[in-house]
Parts: sequence; structure tokens; C-alpha cells
Amino acid sequence: MTLAVLPNSRVRDGVLTAVDLAATFVLAVECALAGVQADFDLFGILVLAFVGSVGGGVIRDLLLGEHPPAPFRDWRYAALALAATASVVAASLVLGRIGDFTPPLAIDVFEAVGLALAAVAGARKSMDYKLNGASVVIIATVNGCGGGIIRDVLSARVPRVLHEDFYATAALAGATIMVVLVKRFGLRKGVAGAVAGVAIFALRTAALIGEWRLPHLR
Repeated sequence: MTLAVLPNSRVRDGVLTAVDLAATFVLAVECALAGVQADFDLFGILVLAFVGSVGGGVIRDLLLGEHPPAPFRDWRYAALALAATASVVAASLVLGRIGDFTPPLAIDVFEAVGLALAAVAGARKSMDYKLNGASVVIIATVNGCGGGIIRDVLSARVPRVLHEDFYATAALAGATIMVVLVKRFGLRKGVAGAVAGVAIFALRTAALIGEWRLPHLR
């Protein structure tokens, strides 16, 4: 795919936009469920869904020097966050407080999908800007975890990235795989991104099921 570099240093990448939007919807659903579980009102659920779903992408674009960030330029990001919130609210009205009977593991596994998509989007966009491998991995991890950190802070919780070790670690590992596949083996970004996304999801899901933890001091 040919990239057109704009005067303000933005890049156009249709696949990236599709992955970014998919990540936004998945993470918005998860954040809306978190808002229901935390007993937020409707406005609070909407705010949590929007901020949690686009937060990582906003931080990513600011680090890349892209102003304004994509979620503030493209109406589809807000529309998807609104659609995700409306879906969760509608399900709660029809089924009862959906957050009360949705298994926590199922929500975490669903979030792993969003983590994988967001991290791959961050890696791909960083590569579009011709950044070095280390920078790609860092920005991909920030893209994957940034929204979750904001969500947890707004929900008055310790961000899980600080204590659930295979959350950020999964994003780091997947982004590293993508960098190696593209820069060392010359794979196309689409193929490498798919492999990296599956790796992130598999690592995060395995960590959830197996309760994997890195060493703690106590």
C-alpha cells in the first residue's frame, strides 16, 4: 500500500484505520461494561467508553506529533464509542444489569481482543512513520494499554498494567514480534500484524486462564 505523506506529517493507511476503529469498538464495549459494573450513570458510562477506547490512540498520535489526534479528526471514533455504549445500555435494559452476570474472565478475554488490535495499530502506525524498532514497540504498548490505564484511573482502581503482568507484557511481546517479522524477515505489515495480534491475544488469554504472574516482592 502506498502512503501519502500530508503537509502536517500525517499518514494515510486504510488498513491501519480499519484496525484502529475495530479496536475502538471492542474497547468501548469493554469500558462500557466496566462503567455498568462500577454503577456509573449513563453519562459516566459514555465518558468511560469514549476515553477508554480512544485514550491509547490519542497518546500514540501525540507522541508521533500528529495534531489533532485521529479520534478528534474522524467522527467514526466517537460514533463507534456511542454505538458500543448504546449496545451495552440496551442489553442492560433488556437483560437486567448485564455487568452483574457477565463472567469477569469473559470480559477480560474480550478486552484481550481490543488490546491486540490497539497494539497492532500502534505498531503499524509507528512503522508508517519510519520509526526505529524500539520506538515502535514502545508506542504500540502505549497504544494498547493507554486507554485501559485512563479507564482504571477514572474508575478509582489501580491500573491493571501495574499488577497484571501479562497485560503490557503481551503487547510488548506482540509488537516485538511484528518488528522482527517486518524489519528482519521482510514480511508485509499486514501479515506481520496478523501474527502479532494473534500472539498478543494468545499470551493475554493464556495468562488469564493460567493466572501467570511475574515475580512480586511479597
